[in-house]
Amino acid sequence: MTARGTNLPRVKKQNEALIKEIIYKYGPISRGKIAEMLSLTPPTITTNVTSLIERGLVYEFPADASDVEERSLGRRPVKIDFVQDARYAIGVELNPYQTAICMLDLHGNEKISVKFPPMNGEYVEEMDALAQSIDKLIAGSGVDMEKILGVGVGLPGFVEAKAGVLRESFKTNWNNKNIARDLTRRLEVPVLIENNARIRAAGEEMFGKTLRPDSFAYYLISYGIACPLLVKNRMITGENASTGEAGHMVVEINGPKCETCGHNGCLEEMASERAILKRCKAAVSAGASTMLTELCPDPAEMTMKDVIMAEECNDTLVVKIMEEAVMYLGVALANIINLISPPLVIVDGYIMKVKRNRRRLLEETKKHIFGLNDQEIEIEFIDFNPFTGARGGAALAIKQFFIKE
Repeated sequence: MTARGTNLPRVKKQNEALIKEIIYKYGPISRGKIAEMLSLTPPTITTNVTSLIERGLVYEFPADASDVEERSLGRRPVKIDFVQDARYAIGVELNPYQTAICMLDLHGNEKISVKFPPMNGEYVEEMDALAQSIDKLIAGSGVDMEKILGVGVGLPGFVEAKAGVLRESFKTNWNNKNIARDLTRRLEVPVLIENNARIRAAGEEMFGKTLRPDSFAYYLISYGIACPLLVKNRMITGENASTGEAGHMVVEINGPKCETCGHNGCLEEMASERAILKRCKAAVSAGASTMLTELCPDPAEMTMKDVIMAEECNDTLVVKIMEEAVMYLGVALANIINLISPPLVIVDGYIMKVKRNRRRLLEETKKHIFGLNDQEIEIEFIDFNPFTGARGGAALAIKQFFIKE
């Protein structure tokens, strides 16, 4: 039998993590409100908050005169919040289009960022180049190394986050490599890796412009497609690396074979940016009448920017291809909603810059939802940002190396 008091250090550490999480999500916040939300005693809150203040991580300040939260209890209104520049985290996203790196403070404010084309080389060379880019970013920021919490790296594909291993991705020369370990050795700061859709969801949870519900789905439409789930403030990761891979749900059983998973008619093969580009390139190569021939004389050089430009100009071919892709995206999203009924779905996708694509996605989704009305499910589109994934990586680093430390 465990002796009484043996677990006190562990309990203290857990309490501090809970308090930091509450301050992070709801701060500025009073000690009394923290105690109420966590069902902890005021002395426990005071002891932990005092420790955080002494370490320079949080600070107290008088609440606004209009704040009646503490006045109603007859106390001097005092709020607690994090010292935003006490620590910094670095986020990285590597995808088929670019590598993005950023440094954020504890409030999610950007200190410095950089992006550049995807790296092409051997694994060791790419690891060295990535580490050098991160070192250069840190040096350019002027932030002391002791303030750097760590690095969060987002990668498309199957990621074993706990092991730090990338099982399968578009970067085939990185497959089955322990990226977290190899990058940690080069940087001498802790590194974690995660699927890039899941880190985007983590970033939205922590840095979103509005307070999010404790459960939501994050629908990422990019080169691939994914839909990670956050349930009761915890990311659903499952026992393997494939959780949230909505892109490989079959939506057209007689559809084309997916070059990634090998199955016929999966969502990614019908509606991802990769699939849309493939269809547009094939049409141009076949001599179809479309303004894409003027925008891209060489179909191999075609980008989604070209496709979106043609769609916004009402190019008949591109509009038809996009309408079909968004139809499949809506059907798939309706299936996800029917299965798990999240109160909120956040949609992140470059093609959703076009308003007609947003309208069509909503129409197709609502057409196939069962048993729910518009008031029971919110679908929110976020603006496209090339640093969203990198910001998510920094958010996950803060969560792992600061809040849960």
